[in-house]
Amino acid sequence: MVAKKKQTKTFIVKINECQNSTWQGSVLWAETKQEQYFRSALELLKLIDGAVTEDEDEIVEGGSHEK
Repeated sequence: MVAKKKQTKTFIVKINECQNSTWQGSVLWAETKQEQYFRSALELLKLIDGAVTEDEDEIVEGGSHEK
């Protein structure tokens, strides 16, 4: 078993407006300086989750990995 080193992720969230009972704005990944716009709070959470799990999927040792 290989121990995984936990890496911290930093996201800067800018809320531009609140419309239709949800947020619209942008999220910036501080480590990569990549910015993505979102149209809802759910979309924001999916973007952040995708960024975090993408890095975890890269740390797979041995065998095959299916999503």
